[in-house]
Amino acid sequence: MTLTVFRTRSRFQFSVSLFPLLLIALTVQPLSSANAGEFSNHIGMRFVDIPAGHLLMGSCRLAESTLDENRKRRFLGLKPLPPDCGNPDPNAQDNETPQHSVNVSGFQLARTEVTLSQFKKFIAATGRFNLVNDKFMRANSNGDDVPVVWVSWMDVQAFINWLNKIKPANDTGTYRLPSEAEWEHACRAGGKHDFCGGNNANTVGWYYENGGWHPRPVAGKQANAFGLYDMSGNVDEWVRDCYHPNYNGAPTDGSAWISGCGSSGYVLRSNSWKHYEAKYARAAFRGEGKSTLLNGRVGFRVARSVRP
Repeated sequence: MTLTVFRTRSRFQFSVSLFPLLLIALTVQPLSSANAGEFSNHIGMRFVDIPAGHLLMGSCRLAESTLDENRKRRFLGLKPLPPDCGNPDPNAQDNETPQHSVNVSGFQLARTEVTLSQFKKFIAATGRFNLVNDKFMRANSNGDDVPVVWVSWMDVQAFINWLNKIKPANDTGTYRLPSEAEWEHACRAGGKHDFCGGNNANTVGWYYENGGWHPRPVAGKQANAFGLYDMSGNVDEWVRDCYHPNYNGAPTDGSAWISGCGSSGYVLRSNSWKHYEAKYARAAFRGEGKSTLLNGRVGFRVARSVRP
């Protein structure tokens, strides 16, 4: 027998068997699209999903031998030899070559570089007061929302180890530095822009001409298509890879190139407020730093692997 409830004013009746459906409709709220694909961790770092994808990494640049031959061919009135990699970038450096195809798996990347405020939590929690010397304080005197600088690659590893050690049980991700391929994939966000988010450096990044000769608060410029800020400019960012003078032999699966660190340092990406020309903040530009390097223009950004 079905129990039926009546409301006398409206003479509307409904079966009690509908109550569960009504309760669900009243209780369940739609998820906010603004929060889709984002994760905030226990110290307030915000991460965004970076989808898997294909990347044409590096720059197209004619070899010096080809450039020399083309000068001769032009002198002789002959047609110059074409590049074998598409459209050459006149600002490309030798260490950005050869341009090569890479497949990158999905991961998460922090929306911004690690700020001084976030790094202070690490220092206070671990008792690493030896890091706070006069040079560190002078280099980090521009506010808590500015990217932390004067941190070595080794200091970054200590910070990441701390993040993984103190994370709560419901945080199933693993923190790490991004690989160089992951970094460039996230920077380009599926586009072919000169910089990370567009072709206008002033729109997406801080460098010498617009930065005022010091690092600036994070997220002060336009984000790229993945919602990442300051991928071009503000501060150089450590990545996981050992530095090599070119991409010959580089992995094509998006993993970090970790061989050969004994004779070189680690890769730095993004470039910083200190360089005079915007071309050094290009998406493909790369530099090098020893693992113990401390510099007022060098900081970092954290990646997060998520269990499937």
